[in-house]
Amino acid sequence: MALQLQGIVKGKQIELERETGLPIGSAVVVRVEPKRLPLEEKKRLTDIIFGSWAGDTSLKAIFAEIEKLRA
Repeated sequence: MALQLQGIVKGKQIELERETGLPIGSAVVVRVEPKRLPLEEKKRLTDIIFGSWAGDTSLKAIFAEIEKLRA
């Protein structure tokens, strides 16, 4: 039985979005893959973290270029 779940990393633990249904103590294999955020979500998070840049219109082009390089 294979499940695909999302979760949040908390140190050495991963908190899953929902229960797996597996018994406690079950051995599992975990493949960790960072969730890719949409460009607008990245900008929103940047605005929260770096509020002084919130009105900087050049950020959209900068993030678009970074995304293009990662593809």
